[in-house]
Formats: sequence, C-alpha cells, structure tokens
Amino acid sequence: MKTIIARLRGQDDGMTLVELLVAMVLTGVLGAIVSAAFLVGNKQFQIASDEAAGLSDVRVVIERLGRDVRGSRGVDAGATTSNLVLWIDNNSDYVRSPTAQPDEIVTWSVVSSNGQINTLRQTAGGVVQIQARTLVDSAIFCYKVLSTDPSCLPTPLSVVDAARTRLVQVTLTYNSNIGSEADNRQTTFTARIRNVS
Repeated sequence: MKTIIARLRGQDDGMTLVELLVAMVLTGVLGAIVSAAFLVGNKQFQIASDEAAGLSDVRVVIERLGRDVRGSRGVDAGATTSNLVLWIDNNSDYVRSPTAQPDEIVTWSVVSSNGQINTLRQTAGGVVQIQARTLVDSAIFCYKVLSTDPSCLPTPLSVVDAARTRLVQVTLTYNSNIGSEADNRQTTFTARIRNVS
C-alpha cells in the first residue's frame, strides 16, 4: 500500500512553465475571438436598430406630409424647394384666411437647431410640431402640373404657378447612422392635391 501511495505522489509534479505559457496563450486567443465576435454582433445589432428607427421616423413624416398634401386645396405662392406651404381647408368653407383660420395654412420645413436637424410642421397660428429629429437631413419639394412631366416648376412659386400646381413630389434624404460612414438613404413620393383634375 505504501508503494502505491508513493507512486501516486510521484506523479503529482504540477505543470511546467512551458505548459502554463501554452495554456495562457490558447486562453488569450480564444478570449480574443469571442470578444471580436461579440463586438461585431453588437455593432450589427446597433446598425439594424438605428435603421429601424430611421425608417420609422421617415414613415411618420411621409404619412403625415402625404396626408397634408392630399388634403390640401392648393400650394401657396412663394413655396420653395425647402419650404412647402399648403392651404388645407379643414372645414370645407373654401375661405382662405391666415388670420381667421390660421390652422389651415401649414408649412413644412427641415431646420437645423443646435446641431440637431428637425422636420417641422407649422401652422400660421404658430403651432410647431416636430415630426422627426436628426434622421431626416433634407426635404426637397418639387411642384408639378402633370405627372408625366419630369420637370418641376421654378421656385419660389409665382401666383400663377401656385394655381397651376397639381402634384407635389417630395424627396426625403435621411441617415439613420449619424456620424458613421453609412450612405444617406433617399425616398421619393408624389401626392396629388385634392379637388384638382
């Protein structure tokens, strides 16, 4: 029995320095691979999350802006490529009065304020609603008479051109990954002003 115990004690010499260094290097390599995989996965998740937020904000702007254009009776003279001014006859009285009915004149614009870009919807009565923050870089408005005509009316719109406008084409540029090398995205839609042929 003493010989068996002596043999077992003789085998318990521990690890050599070389074995310890090899184990440390293998553990370090495995840790680096796992960390790199985690960082790449986290970055991809953040990009997907930012893209979803960007699409959500742009969808809200498109839906609200499209509804305003389709519900409007006309575009104001003086409207430009960066400011859209609409007359939305909410009560269908065909009276256009910015002072008596200020909620019927709506201006859409993209404004930079304190390093943040906001998409604004403002009524003539002074009510300002922020529709999107930071993601929409620009909104370009194009005023058309015919859907088949690729050209836009010159801006700012004259009184005659404002009366001739039947369609508003909107091009929104947005970047959901602000500060990254990601490309800007663009979406374009066209809406017809109501009660026009």
